[in-house]
Formats: sequence, structure tokens, C-alpha cells
Amino acid sequence: MKQRLLFSLMILFTYTIWAQVQPPPPCGFWVSYACDVNGDGFEEFNLDVLYPFSFCLASTLNQEDYHPTTYYESEEDAQNAENAIANSSMFLSNSYSQIIYFRAEKIVPDGSYDVLTGHGSLDIIPITTPNTPTPLTNCDTNGNGISIFNLMYKNEEILAGLDNNEYMISYFESYADAETSMNEINDELYTNTTPYLQTIYAKVQYQNLSACDAIVELDLIVLDVCDNLGVYLTYYGVPPRPGFNFINRLYLKNEGTLTINSGSVEYIYDGLLEFNNTLNVNPNYTITQTSNGFTVDFVNLLPNETEVIDISMYCPVSVNIGELTTNSVVYTTNSDDILEQNDESSLTQTVVGSYDPNDVIESHGPTILFEDFTSDDYLFYTVRFQNIGTAEAIDVRIENVLDSKLDESTFQILGSSHSNSLNRIGNKLVWTFNNIDLPSESMDEPNSHGFVYYKIKPTAGYGVENIIPNAADIYFDFNSAVETNTFETEFVITIVLSEESNSISKFSIFSKPSK
Repeated sequence: MKQRLLFSLMILFTYTIWAQVQPPPPCGFWVSYACDVNGDGFEEFNLDVLYPFSFCLASTLNQEDYHPTTYYESEEDAQNAENAIANSSMFLSNSYSQIIYFRAEKIVPDGSYDVLTGHGSLDIIPITTPNTPTPLTNCDTNGNGISIFNLMYKNEEILAGLDNNEYMISYFESYADAETSMNEINDELYTNTTPYLQTIYAKVQYQNLSACDAIVELDLIVLDVCDNLGVYLTYYGVPPRPGFNFINRLYLKNEGTLTINSGSVEYIYDGLLEFNNTLNVNPNYTITQTSNGFTVDFVNLLPNETEVIDISMYCPVSVNIGELTTNSVVYTTNSDDILEQNDESSLTQTVVGSYDPNDVIESHGPTILFEDFTSDDYLFYTVRFQNIGTAEAIDVRIENVLDSKLDESTFQILGSSHSNSLNRIGNKLVWTFNNIDLPSESMDEPNSHGFVYYKIKPTAGYGVENIIPNAADIYFDFNSAVETNTFETEFVITIVLSEESNSISKFSIFSKPSK
């Protein structure tokens, strides 16, 4: 594996004049960057080269009329011409950002530009060598050695503890492209161009600056045969309400190319809740209850096959409205599984009183801590509907127009309660449930509900106090649209933990590396 650090130097500075009638030509404030390769905070700078007398003044002043430029670590010393830096050609800075002051005095003062002064900044960039990642593997579903990779799964491993808010990762097909930052590839939906094994290059930069960066290799491997079980936990129908039962829904999906002969998934429920039983379980599967949930032992799950298990839970009357409850699942026998990111899933819901059966909700709730939400993370939206009319609904349609602050190119459908067709044109999503025959609440309350849920990223550039709204229109047969609430997501610096008694249920569905 090759690994190489690239360094470049940006030289910027300014000259100003104290107590002069007219200043010399302006230069602006200039900054000199150096890379802290070994992490000790010390770097050597040649001040004579970085801040030469003639850089800004050659066109109007003669350097031969001045004494050599002297350099200082404080403005006061520069003004008083005291404590000049002794070895300006080999100045050792031990600050990640240090201001250097300099002055030049005319040999024969004549009242015109007798003393020139200026200042510039020495910035040491704390670059740390990134980690060379292990190969990223995926399944060959079409027999040609080509697959689609989500390269962001490797970001955490490459950064090796570095703050992903300060360091940026970009991917390239060739080392030359990585060096020049040309032809960056899609880091979430990349299709390999060399069958079965391809090496690409990850470039790490500090705060989007090109002054210091590092490049490491990443191997992409497409396997002819592979195991890959995905577990996903969501909810169906009503959220938890004191004194009522509610349903969690567990999806077991074989996303690999081999039949998974057997395996175990563990479900763990929140201590505030009580477990009733499981519903619609494959008769060949075994459910074993534990002290805080159960395990399901499954067998013979075919490629692309999905099994759904409904989990009946009870919310005791002693639980306060506004409490957060979290249930989770984990694939426990995953030694041969190629992708660990979909081996876990979690569902967090708010205990509610009354609720709107037709609504839009997002998993994180109305506020998201900005520093905890990265470019790898998604927003998870669920649009729920319920037939509260007097007869069954033959057809149902959901229209959801994405706000401009949502990046429609990152949209991915995760699941739905019923079969449907999805039509997406730009930022407009339309789900059509033809012949759903959805019973009314009075006819069959448990089966009068439906939902769709999906994930999507905010548009690049979101920040603190940005608010992202989302709403939908739901059509039952030929009736007028039922307008949902407008769910607003705000990015904040701190989160105030408070819940209104009529709070809408919120939930989160995530698998690593999402938060």
C-alpha cells in the first residue's frame, strides 16, 4: 500500500505604515501555512523569504535606501525596535497561529516613509497521517464483478479518531487525480470500473485547505458469493400510549447472494415497556424469550428474501407522556457477514397521549445537535396515514414535495406498510397504493393504518439554526387531500430536553455508521 503526504505553502502578508502621510501600495493580510507532520506543534519558517521588503513596495520605494528588515513576535517590540528575532531565516514557531511583525528603517531619514512596518500570520496545520483502511467488500448480484459501493462506510476507519468536522475525505480513481483533486467520484453511490478488485484513493484534507493533505489506498472487492443480512426495526400503526398495546416491526432481509442457512437476531426492549408476544412469525423460526426481549432463530433465508415479524408491546399506565423509549435489534451470528453496517438497528419513540393518524415525522425529533450530525448521516422520515372514514379506501396516494434544503439525489426508500408504486420527479415523491382496500378505523382499527419511510440527506451547506420543513398530502380515493403537519427539523448548538404532553411520536431508525 502506498501512502504519501503532500505539502504546499501559501505565502501571504501585508505592509502598513505608522505615522506617514501616504501609505505604500496595499498588500492585504497574508498567511503562511506549514504542515505539522509529526504532531509536535513546531515548524520552521524562513521569515526573510515569506515577508521580503520588496514584495509590495518595489514599484515605489528603493530597498537600497533601507536597513535589512527585522522581525518581531509582538507589535510593541516592532514599534520600539526591540527584541528582534535573532535567526529570521530559521524561525521555529510553536503556535498553531502566530502573528509576526516586521519593520524596515530608512538609512537616511528624509521624512518620507522613514519607517515601514507590517505583519503576517504563521499557521501550523495539525495534519495527522490517516489510517490505511481494510478493503470494502460488496456482493456481485449480476455476475459481472460490478457492484455499487458506499465509500463513506470507510470514513471513520480512515480518519482513525480525527474530528470529521475538521477533516474532509474525497475519493478518486487514480493517484494522479487525488494529487490534483481532479475528477472526484461519488462517495456514496460509486460503481467500480474494474471487475472484482479495484484500488481507489482517499484524500484527507484539513478544513478544506489544500496546504496539507494525505492520500491512502482503498481496495474495493466484489465477491461472487457472500452473506449479508440486514436487520431493520420500525413501527406499525400507533406509537406507544400509556395503557395501550403498540407494534414494532422487524425486517430480516437477505441482501447477499447466498442462502443464509441459519442465524440469530436479538431484540431488546426498553425497561419502561412490557413485551406481549410476536406475530406473523415464520413457522420454521424459533422465538426464545429473554429477560429483556427475545431471540429469533431463522433458517433458509433466500437471496433478496425478506421476512417480517411484528412485535406486540405494552406501554404501562405508569409511563409518563413525553418519555423516550428505545428498542433495538442486533444480528448476533454474523461471523461470515460481509457488511456490519446493517447488522444493527434501533427505534426510539416518544410516549404520547392523543395523536394525529396522518402525519410526517423525522427520527431525530424537532432539534438535532449540529456537531453530532455529519455528512455521513441521514434524516429518516415516515409518512403515516389512517383511514378514519366510514368505508374501506380502494386507493391511497401520498404526495410529498421535498424542501430545497433536502438533497433529492440522496433519497432512498426504506420500506412501507403495503405494496405501492413510487414515482419521483426531481423533488416530488408520489406513492400510489392501488387496490389497497384499506379498512376504516370502525371496521378494523389495527389494519386501518399505513406508512412509508425513507432516508435523505440535507443539502450541503446546512448550519446552526437552519430549519428543514417537510409535509405531505394524503388522498383517499377521490376525496380532497388530507394535509399532514409540517414537521420542522432545526440544527442547534444545544438541545433543551422538554416534551409537550401532546407531542407527536418521534422515532429513529439507524444502522452503523449512521447516528
